Amino acid sequence: MSSSGRASTSITLQGLAFSALAWLSLVACLWLPPLDAQVQLVVLSPVILLLGVPHGALDIVFVRQFGSVRSTAGWLLFIMAYLVTAAAVMVLWWFAPGFFLAAFLLVSVFHFSGDPDGETSVLFRTLYGGAVIFCPMTLHAPEVSQLFASLAGVPAAQAIVAALQWAAWPWMAAIVLAAIAGAKRELARSVELISVTAILTFAPPLIGFTFFFCGMHSARHMIRTRDYCSAGTLRKLLRIAAWPMLVTVIGVVIAWWLTDGKPPDMRLTQLLFVGLAALTVPHMIVVERVRFTGWAIGRSIST
Repeated sequence: MSSSGRASTSITLQGLAFSALAWLSLVACLWLPPLDAQVQLVVLSPVILLLGVPHGALDIVFVRQFGSVRSTAGWLLFIMAYLVTAAAVMVLWWFAPGFFLAAFLLVSVFHFSGDPDGETSVLFRTLYGGAVIFCPMTLHAPEVSQLFASLAGVPAAQAIVAALQWAAWPWMAAIVLAAIAGAKRELARSVELISVTAILTFAPPLIGFTFFFCGMHSARHMIRTRDYCSAGTLRKLLRIAAWPMLVTVIGVVIAWWLTDGKPPDMRLTQLLFVGLAALTVPHMIVVERVRFTGWAIGRSIST
């Protein structure tokens, strides 16, 4: 089997595994007592940090593949540009939180639309990426509004949630139709879309997002990175990501210390989602170049 064939098989298996776990998790949620939002944040934030964020730390792999950064000065320039871009996102949130939130949601739709594998239509990808934003609005709008208020204030959160609620059910209907239409060509892809939709719709918003972000988006990106650069094993990639992750953890600790004085749930929400937004923008600048080449296999790497 060719490298591209093995990569496609890995992605398909990962999608089916995610789908099975998503439905099992939904069944398990039926037996769990409702959890306070602060408890969810305390439990799930470390999960996102340890299982979700590391895929972004692999950006260094793609920069190596491009071959455009070779010298020490080049790497320092890349790191500086990465950090400045992340800082600019945080500055935007500080001075224009409402605009920041709306922009972050739009960027998230675009970024997550890259998860489906193969030659997938723009419509299917858009519905897939938008599921992360629209599906929680169908049954959990008050919880989402509370989270958004911590990021952008109550008036902006209410306005954004109201707009998203208006489109949520039509978006869900379009997802179902797209999954049915696509099942004849690629059943696994449609099953994946329905599973993503289900976990984001029926699970509490923080749990659903964590499950999607770690179990689908991050896991898929790591598999693609391994196959793209012929790294051999995921363990090898994790060793590459160790130093960027250490810097990220230190940054989280510093940010937590600087936000002392705010309510714990607000601090966690801001740290989690503003931090994700700050890392997502430079991450996209690096990764989207690879995505639009169809994840063509790159060169082997050495550590």
